[in-house]
Amino acid sequence: MQRQEIEKLSDKDIALYALYLLGGWERRIHTEEIALKCYELSPSRFSWVRYPQYPDLAPARFALEATKKAKYGALVEGESERKRTIKNMGGWRFTENGVQWIKANRSRIEQRLGRRIPPGDRLSKDRKLKELLRSVAFRNFEKYGGKAEISHAEFVESLVCTVNTRPGILNERLKQLHSAAEELRREEVKDYVNFCREKFNTLLGGKED
Repeated sequence: MQRQEIEKLSDKDIALYALYLLGGWERRIHTEEIALKCYELSPSRFSWVRYPQYPDLAPARFALEATKKAKYGALVEGESERKRTIKNMGGWRFTENGVQWIKANRSRIEQRLGRRIPPGDRLSKDRKLKELLRSVAFRNFEKYGGKAEISHAEFVESLVCTVNTRPGILNERLKQLHSAAEELRREEVKDYVNFCREKFNTLLGGKED
């Protein structure tokens, strides 16, 4: 791929695409992993100046911190691992806005970089959704919609969790499912996630009405 084609991409484009390649639509990715992937995609843009054989963390981190801001669409959530606290565990992942953004911009970025997403990426998402679609809870929801009677045990089983799983992990699994459903255009899965968020609000750490 000619250099001028890559130069049409911003650091934000490349950082977000790197996050996507690493699975940032479903889980948090360490800043260093993203920086390394950016370096693989565009070594001249994401390397040290005097020692270009080494990846530079700063451009990727700056790009992620920028796209986290509302003025850039709040496309990612997370923080540098150096800023990690009890509440913030570090790493980066797409928001729902970010999933929409990468869907709209992926082809443009791939064309500039001269590469395509490996087929295994889509297969991974398909497998996650198939686990849900086989669950008792989802089949119940599919049959009765918003009137479905789903127990606590059935709900967590649909997320491949147990009744002892912490709220934070349950919320993370729901985010993963919603992101995968966005990517694969499965509206019924998004409806199920929204139904569960409302029905199990208290279990997920929300306040009782």
